[in-house]
Amino acid sequence: MTQQTDMHTLAVKVGEISGQLREMIHRQSNMEQKLDGLVERGFKSATTDDIEKLTRRIEALEAEKNRSDGAKGVFAGILKSPVAAWIAAIVAAVFGAIKGGILK
Repeated sequence: MTQQTDMHTLAVKVGEISGQLREMIHRQSNMEQKLDGLVERGFKSATTDDIEKLTRRIEALEAEKNRSDGAKGVFAGILKSPVAAWIAAIVAAVFGAIKGGILK
């Protein structure tokens, strides 16, 4: 009976070792997936050269927007000016007088 008990104990131990080996294989597989994900993110992440290019593009776009805003600001200022309104009114009156036959 001791031989049968020893065989049973040995079978239990082999089963435990097999289970632990299977668990280690799963852990290794999970770790490989995590490493693959990190490597993929590393290849897809922006490099310093990419960041510098984007910074230059942003600066150029901001400069263009500032120039555009400045030009619009000057034009809007002229349109809102009372002097421009008076000049437009005088020009319209002279044009109307010429068309109406008052001025020749």
